Amino acid sequence: MHGPIARRRLLACVATGAAVVAGCSSDGSSDGSSGETPTDEPLRDSDDDGVIDSEDYAPRDPDVQDQSDVVGTATDVAPTATPASASTAATATATQSPTATATPTPSPTPTATPTPTPTATPTPTPSTDSTNSLSAAAAVDGRSYIASYSAGSVEVVLRGDPSIPDDRIKVLDIAYHYPRGEAVAYGTSEELTPPGGEGSGRAVVELTSGRVPQDERVHHLAFAMPANETVDSVETSQLTYLYESDPFRFDSGTDEVARDPPDHLPDAERAETFDRNVVEGAYTLSFEGQTDGRSWSVSFFVWKSAYSESYNQPRGRGYDEYVQVAQTDGVAGEFATILDGEAESNGFSGKREKVNFAIDWVQSLPYVTDDVSRGFDDYPKLLTETLTDAAGDCEDTAILLAALLQSEPFGYDMVLIQPPGHMAAGIYGTDLPGYYWEQDGRKYYYIETTGTGWGIGDLPETYQGENAIVHQV
Repeated sequence: MHGPIARRRLLACVATGAAVVAGCSSDGSSDGSSGETPTDEPLRDSDDDGVIDSEDYAPRDPDVQDQSDVVGTATDVAPTATPASASTAATATATQSPTATATPTPSPTPTATPTPTPTATPTPTPSTDSTNSLSAAAAVDGRSYIASYSAGSVEVVLRGDPSIPDDRIKVLDIAYHYPRGEAVAYGTSEELTPPGGEGSGRAVVELTSGRVPQDERVHHLAFAMPANETVDSVETSQLTYLYESDPFRFDSGTDEVARDPPDHLPDAERAETFDRNVVEGAYTLSFEGQTDGRSWSVSFFVWKSAYSESYNQPRGRGYDEYVQVAQTDGVAGEFATILDGEAESNGFSGKREKVNFAIDWVQSLPYVTDDVSRGFDDYPKLLTETLTDAAGDCEDTAILLAALLQSEPFGYDMVLIQPPGHMAAGIYGTDLPGYYWEQDGRKYYYIETTGTGWGIGDLPETYQGENAIVHQV
């Protein structure tokens, strides 16, 4: 295989409520500074509170030991962060403004950069089949999905979602190193007519080129392609992404395939404000909350491979760069579009209503410190991680909110505001009530992202009168 489909880093997220396809992707490894996994260290009690760091909820603060010490407040203590360079961060003291008339001014969103397409070609030999196949763990109502698969074949059920623009198609399946690494094998089905409306159909794909390697983690990605195109001639824009399988392994000792999820993939969870359900190749997430006294619900659909790509990213970035990366690769824009649509579907149509809705959704995410969720003192998450984990600490939720509100269709000028031991978002405005920091002659009003009920300009008493670093994003 060569040319435009030699390697695909395609769509990552779908809003189940609006049936919108969203793109998320990333790569790398994990420790908050160098990208390497740290080795075990001797037992430490950094804050001398009698609790070792590995069991302490906040090992740098002797007053915080349990989640109950911080959940529901905005005075949580975050790990000490390294500020961005002097060109992107400034230190100032919050100022309180008495009036509230103007609306924040929109700022442009960076254009998403497409992922380059490598030219690796699998060896054109028949794929070795296994002695068994796996059935889909679960499927999403109304959506096309991979019903069963082995190392040498895939069965795809076609439904109305996603919509396929072509009258006649073939189903293309590509096996990749997980997550979405190098392509190792591919094949296409016979021609068929895609179903419309409530109809359904089935296609079987034999992997006739390349070979699924044994004892390595791989997964299938299925696409619809125009029937008159070939694997060598089809362009990315002509493909409709259908579904992907769970990661699996083809065992050399037994010639059988079995699911092989990496340890970092989260399990299903049901909490007070959200549910995370596990389906074949993906997660469905639903959130509930209130804005201006009205209840709302929000739904997302996230590929497991997108989560893995984000999880594997190195952490050696300034906080502002996490926002910039999310905007450049299109993740922030896709999430923002989904959230804007969900706001509309919940009856929030005004510009300020939608901003309040987005803030309330982010604030509804449970607060969990980095040492609890990742085992490190400082571990900023990418947007896909925070969304799928449905939890984060102050920098995770501040990065998430700043990236969402600076992206279209919101389009606000945002910053990150870093008081001592904490992180929040800031939104540009004039003559709004509450506290703000000034940067380059522009007022950025403080937005607390941990705990519910904080409005624009509300500043916890702990940080009133304190200096803060303002990160331009």
